[in-house]
Amino acid sequence: MNINLLLIISIGLVSYLSFSNQALFSNLLFSPYQIVQKKEWYRFLTSAWLHADFMHLFINLFVLFSFGNYLERYLSIDFGNSAGELYLILFLGSTIIAHLPAFIKFKNNFNYSAVGASGGVSGVLFAYIIINPMSMLQLYLFIPIPAIVFGLLYLWYSYYMSKKNIDNIGHDAHLYGAIGGMGILTVFKPTVWGGFLQQILALF
Repeated sequence: MNINLLLIISIGLVSYLSFSNQALFSNLLFSPYQIVQKKEWYRFLTSAWLHADFMHLFINLFVLFSFGNYLERYLSIDFGNSAGELYLILFLGSTIIAHLPAFIKFKNNFNYSAVGASGGVSGVLFAYIIINPMSMLQLYLFIPIPAIVFGLLYLWYSYYMSKKNIDNIGHDAHLYGAIGGMGILTVFKPTVWGGFLQQILALF
């Protein structure tokens, strides 16, 4: 069983249990205030195993399933049996990086909290985009769009919405999770950017 499948199963199970267990939900959610006051640093990670509702959970697990399996196999080409560990580092590292802006901004705000694996999922998705920028993604499941175009639109939208701050979605987490995923993949395999540029330049 690969690491991505274990992630999907564990996130799905813990999220499902937390829907009917408020104590579990409260103890695992991302709360910058609780992290600072009680030194509960584990919340940077455990919040990825919680979701607001079934739709939130389904979207994150669907994206993780769609791109995580590929990324883990890709890493195995160069890193063999260590691929699973590196994939997990990328997911968890992206999750932590995604939370940093909110942690800095809300560390003194008792009322702020967040849940969801979106930061780690964004990291996985954008690592895939760097590897395969010209692959076709199915936007809304039926509109084909090149991965690099989707990525640029996603980053712009996340940045724009984070500045507008008009909803309860953690757009900063999406943006920084994506940056984290690309950065961590670069540490693992700097040559990935050579392949990225070759694919882009092949268009001209």
